[in-house]
Order: sequence, then structure tokens, then C-alpha cells
Amino acid sequence: MTSTAPNDLDSIDLADSTVWDGGPPYELFKRLQREDPVHFSAQRSAPGEGGFWSITRYDDVRSVSRDHKTFSSEKRGIFHFDDIGVPLDIQRLQMISMDPPRHDRLKALVIKAFTPQRVAEHEDHIRQIIGRVLDSVADRERFDLVADVARPIPARVIGSFLGTPPEDDATLVHWTNVFTAFEDPAIRDQWSDTAGVVTEIIEYVNGLIAQRREHPQNDLLSALMDAEVDGEKLNELELATFFILLMSAGNDSTRATYSATMLELLRNPEMLAQLREQPELIEAAVEEGLRCYPAFAFMARAATRDVEMHGKTIKEGDRVLLWYLASNRDETAFENPDQFDITRPGLADKHQAFGGRGRHFCLGANLARLELRLWIEQTLQRFPNLELDGEPTRVRALFLNQYNSIPVRRTS
Repeated sequence: MTSTAPNDLDSIDLADSTVWDGGPPYELFKRLQREDPVHFSAQRSAPGEGGFWSITRYDDVRSVSRDHKTFSSEKRGIFHFDDIGVPLDIQRLQMISMDPPRHDRLKALVIKAFTPQRVAEHEDHIRQIIGRVLDSVADRERFDLVADVARPIPARVIGSFLGTPPEDDATLVHWTNVFTAFEDPAIRDQWSDTAGVVTEIIEYVNGLIAQRREHPQNDLLSALMDAEVDGEKLNELELATFFILLMSAGNDSTRATYSATMLELLRNPEMLAQLREQPELIEAAVEEGLRCYPAFAFMARAATRDVEMHGKTIKEGDRVLLWYLASNRDETAFENPDQFDITRPGLADKHQAFGGRGRHFCLGANLARLELRLWIEQTLQRFPNLELDGEPTRVRALFLNQYNSIPVRRTS
């Protein structure tokens, strides 16, 4: 990241891709926390979209997350753009872009499937999925930790929850990437691709629905088909948007955190050896990975009224970004926040990787934790002599905190 001179924070635009050329601008976030905790970025790269306010302090992210009456998820969606190729009206059909009470009613439709008890029932199946994918690279000296391991595993895990066949996993991963990494030219060739993907998803989900009507299944899609909200069943577009939300959350979240956590461990052989010798620390390593490397850099809200924060006036309708990348490394909340510490206590109830504990706290947190624990555990067991084999590369998208390639090789 380019260094900044004193008193120049007003000129900093966090939407400028050059700010992110060296990865997340953690030092800039620290300076914003100290000097400008409610910072405005003009978002000059997207004329017509307007700018956004950045909330970077841990306590502020928590308070905004819990105040859905003042800071709406529905008013302008969760991204830093209004139009990601999909109009806001369609984005608002997703639970994550809704406010209570409809948000709460939709969440209630599926929350029982993600309780710790229900998720634990899938442990053996998740182990099998991880094992099969690791088997596929077991005889290779070199492979890519993202493309060959981190993409297929969460795709099959969430696919098994939804009831999609394994042969569709690659297509479903592509669809989720188009929605969440829409800025990366390697993922989406042109801005209009997203609208076409929406049509493809609706057609795909309609095909699954027709199959379920002929042959009922015990999966999440079947549960959504039969559910009612305010006395009405979800229509085709609502089912399709709910489906892609669950697919996106299930894919992007664990893929990102697993990849970044494994990269951290590969860069710290002593810590890697400690985890192998003390596997009881893997759960703590998962939580530290979630803290240091949250899958989503931010979630956006929009002000429903004029509100004062830290001497700044956020106007009604202004977009507000809750930066988990920053809040999870706030030195007022975490000691030595930039240090990856697998012995750090009390993280599970503290970090904000799953949100700031508001209404939108991540539905799949229990599944993500189980999946990551099993995944890291099996990777360490199966590949005791793994090391980096080149320079990792990142997805070029503001919303996703994610790698798209981590080349590795086995040394023996």
C-alpha cells in the first residue's frame, strides 16, 4: 500500500484498487481507527454510485450491526454498489439484504438445519467429502491449495445440504463468484454477466423443484419449497435468490478462511509443527483464522435517518461499510492483533468474522466451524511435509477477502 502523509486521510478512497495492490491495507485501517473512525470514501472508480462511510472500530461495528432500525440492510443492499448487475429489487429478495421482520421470518425457515446438534449429525459425511478431495491430490507432488482443495470441498458440503448433485459443483461455484467477486475480470468478463447468471439460476432451481415434486427429498431446498412466510410460499425468484445466498455463504466463507489460515501456517513452520503435536489447538487455530482472515471484508448498511458518529454526519440514505478486516484487528479489542496466535483465548464469542452479533449474525457459523476444524485436521494429517511452491495470488474484489491461488508442493 502506498504510504500516506499526515492529514491526507480525506483524499484516501478505499474503493481505489491501488490501495489494495499489496493485500488488505491493515496499516491504513489502524490509522483510520485512531484518527478517522468514520471515514468517507468518494468511490471515484464508480461514477453515479456515490461514496461510502467506513466504520473500522470494533465497538462501532458491533453497535451499528445491532441497530437495524438506523442502519438498514435492505435500503441499499450489502455491497458497495447499488447495482452489481442485479437490480436492488432482486437483491432485496435475499435474506441477507432484508430487515426485520421479514428477515427474521425467512431465517426461521432454515435456522433449525444449522444448530450445533443438527450440524454435528453431518460430521461423518463432511469427513468423507474432505477425504475424497484430499485423495484426489494425494499422489501429486504439486497442486494448488485453492483450486484443487479449497474450492471443491465447501461446494460439495453445502451442495449436500441443498441436495444438488456433485457434477454441478463447478457451475454453482462459478455462479456464486459472479455475485460476490463481480469486480474481478478473471471471474466475470463483463458487467452484464450477472443478469444472465440470475436467469440460469432460476432455470436451474426450477429444474430441481420439478424433480423434488416427483421425488421428494430430505434437503434444504425441499424445506424451502414447503415453507410459508406470512401465509405464502416462496415464489420461483425468491427460491432462486435464497438458494444462491446459501450457496455463496457456504462456498466463500470456508474457502477463504481455510486458504488464508493454511497459508499462515505454511509461512510459520514452527506453528505448523505445534499444531501437529497438539491437535487440541486446532479449534483455537480455526477461531484465530476467522479473526485474522474473515471471508468477507465488509458488509454494507444504509442510514435510515441522519445520524452523528464521531463528529461526522451520516445522512439518510448514505451507505455505511462495516469493515470486519479492521474491527477484527482493533488493538482496543485484541492484544497484539496482527499476531496470528493459536493460543489466543476466548475468541469464539468475540471476533466479528460472522458479523457484529446483530440480526444478521451468520446462519452457518456452526457449520463453518465444524468444516474448518475437520478440514485443517485432515490436511495436517495427510500432508505433513507441505510447503509453498510459488507466490499466492488474491481475488481482486473489494467484498471478498480471498485467495484464488496458493501453489504448494510436497517435500517428501
